[in-house]
Amino acid sequence: MTILMGVILLSSGVIAQQKVFIYGAEGLRDPFKPFLRKEEPVKPKGVAVSPLQQYELSQLKLVAIIVGDDHNRAMVEDSEGKGYIIRVGDYVGNRFGRVKEILADRVIIEEKYKDVLGRFKKRQVILFLHPEKKE
Repeated sequence: MTILMGVILLSSGVIAQQKVFIYGAEGLRDPFKPFLRKEEPVKPKGVAVSPLQQYELSQLKLVAIIVGDDHNRAMVEDSEGKGYIIRVGDYVGNRFGRVKEILADRVIIEEKYKDVLGRFKKRQVILFLHPEKKE
């Protein structure tokens, strides 16, 4: 901010001095942008959006887990009752969460996002098979 002294000639012929403030925005945040920003999900390149990615993870219910020798699978159900089989590596939810691990009682999903400061971070979301028994 710069303060200058300015001279004003009034209609009565009197000269007065007035301080004039000049706002310099260089290096400062834009006062018209919202102070709080939402986290932005990181969308992987080349990933086709599936019907399962129309839902928030909180809208999905883990209903079954199939534990096998080669690969574990799980079944999630959307809010309309439609079931989907998921495997490790599948994208789940509208924030592009990726199935990281399928255990006997839970599915671990990892979401990548950009925080309010622009840093890339990861968060794990766990879907329990029996949520009332979780530790």
